[in-house]
Amino acid sequence: MCRWMNKQFMGSVGLLVVLFGAAAVGGVNPDGNLRIEIATAYNFVVDSNVESPSTYAPRSAYLSATFHNDGATTMTNVYAYIGNHTNGVANTPGIYPSRAHPPLVGPLPGSEFALTHEGGSAGGSDAIRYIGDLGPGDSVTVYWLVSYPNLDENGDSVTGPSIKPDDDLWLEYDIWGTAQETGVDLEACQTRKVTMRSEISAAANKIAPNGANKVPDEYKEALNEFNVSWTNTFSDGSPGTKIWTDGIWYDLGNVGEGFDNDGDFVPDHNAWMQPVGDPTLFDPASFRLIRTYAMVIVKLKGGGEDVTIVEDQLYFENIPDNNGAVGIVRYEFLSLKPGGSSV
Repeated sequence: MCRWMNKQFMGSVGLLVVLFGAAAVGGVNPDGNLRIEIATAYNFVVDSNVESPSTYAPRSAYLSATFHNDGATTMTNVYAYIGNHTNGVANTPGIYPSRAHPPLVGPLPGSEFALTHEGGSAGGSDAIRYIGDLGPGDSVTVYWLVSYPNLDENGDSVTGPSIKPDDDLWLEYDIWGTAQETGVDLEACQTRKVTMRSEISAAANKIAPNGANKVPDEYKEALNEFNVSWTNTFSDGSPGTKIWTDGIWYDLGNVGEGFDNDGDFVPDHNAWMQPVGDPTLFDPASFRLIRTYAMVIVKLKGGGEDVTIVEDQLYFENIPDNNGAVGIVRYEFLSLKPGGSSV
């Protein structure tokens, strides 16, 4: 987690004392004018049939955060990181906090679990991103791909034997950023907890652009998009070129009551769009997700539609009570090296 550990050296004996408990304080966000805004889900989808050998379910997701300069001067040398943050004492970009979750048996020492950074051929270095300068009022969104456990070492679902969320595995990750502003070093950090949640198979692996007949005609006519499709814009794939992957008339189905993420004792209506579910088929070191666009048309139970058009937002919370949701999503990838291929 984002934690600050005070170091105190005592005389010539060189004894290093690390103070915990009351002396440790939470990570700072914002730090000065550097602010981090995490924009990803509280839960990861684990197929309810994950223990079946035939299951082919999601096991990866993009985590994203926006780095803001809320000040009136330009920040320089801005970096973004994801992993485990301990205020420089033992920061590990690309290696995430681990924990045990009995009676589940984890793959790490001490039977612990952790998220896995999916950097492709770049490995853990993908967890470190150089942003450069960040002008007054500017912001940059960064995406990282991670995978998460579906099963423990005994082949049991990490969501536990109960249908209640109490025994579901949960893990943490830290996102932090560093910058310089008028000679002052800044470091902001934020921790997020994610829980592995059991979802029915239809929600886990069967969402696809397949619902043009459910889209009101006026939206099809306004956008001149009448058919469902999943397309890539043409590109030769050379480094520096961009590839847009478009899901036209994404059909999310009825977005029903889910888990209570915000703790107000009212089930939430949430949805999360993701472009990569199997990290073994995708190389983030060849194609980097740099921007997303989405339009979501929610068909209200009381009649009419609620339309949301956003950039760099794939997680939607508190969707109104509805009879279904359709829309368009675009994932923008930057080609980083020649000869790369991914699905």
